[in-house]
Amino acid sequence: MKKFLEAISTYIALANQRAEHHVGYCGDEQEEILHTISHEFSDLPVGESIAVKHENDAIIGVLGADVDLGDGTAELWGPFVKEGQPAELALELWEDLTTRLGDKVHTYYGFYNQQNTLARDFMNRLGACKGSSHLIMHAFKQKGVRINSRVDELSPERHASFIKLHDEAFPDTYMSGLDILKRLDHEHKVFTVESEAGIKGYVYVAGRPNHNEGTIEFIAVDPAERHQGIGTTLTKAALAFLHDELGIQTVSMTVDAGHDQAIRLYGRAGFEVVHRMEHYTVRVTY
Repeated sequence: MKKFLEAISTYIALANQRAEHHVGYCGDEQEEILHTISHEFSDLPVGESIAVKHENDAIIGVLGADVDLGDGTAELWGPFVKEGQPAELALELWEDLTTRLGDKVHTYYGFYNQQNTLARDFMNRLGACKGSSHLIMHAFKQKGVRINSRVDELSPERHASFIKLHDEAFPDTYMSGLDILKRLDHEHKVFTVESEAGIKGYVYVAGRPNHNEGTIEFIAVDPAERHQGIGTTLTKAALAFLHDELGIQTVSMTVDAGHDQAIRLYGRAGFEVVHRMEHYTVRVTY
């Protein structure tokens, strides 16, 4: 199994470094991908969650599903198809994968680079519903970025205020305010700007220093407190923590492509656009 996973992770890493094959749910570093599929990938065994095609003992196609059995959904890793292979191979991988998963999964999500035409055609052939477009932005380590004195780490006394702001700002997201609180540790933190009345704004960050990976997962400012520079202050605090305290060189975040004001804010904080992505949903019935 170890050699099998090493081969898959190497194949995905090499493919995902190119925009025309890029899938947003996967990284592009072999060791990180290997760690994820070995220890964090899917609620089902890897053998059920990844379909692989070979030709002359070499991998020519991979399609994985990061399954959440709790809600019957899965994020698609792929399809990754070797250049020169027919597009129908992606459908063969899909048939193989969904046969294994059966009725355990009813909804699949795809998150693909706009230059990934194979994935776009694959989604269209499956009758997927296309969602909103997003930008993946990166910020590289800068000198002189410090956590502003206005910013505090979330305290237990403010948990209720945080949950209220997060759940109102992101009512349909994949992680509730309570979910975030359960994840907090030395690598996952919430920073806030507060007043006596409660939280004006917050940012939730997640770091994986062993893989040199850091993300700004959520950031929100109370509508009554906007246009005071709180968003920029929180973004810079997040970068200072991830860059300086965890030693992460590159921090990423995903932004709705239609939120021009937010994109400008993150640009001022040091972020730049590296990928333009499209989101898809495939619903299956049995």
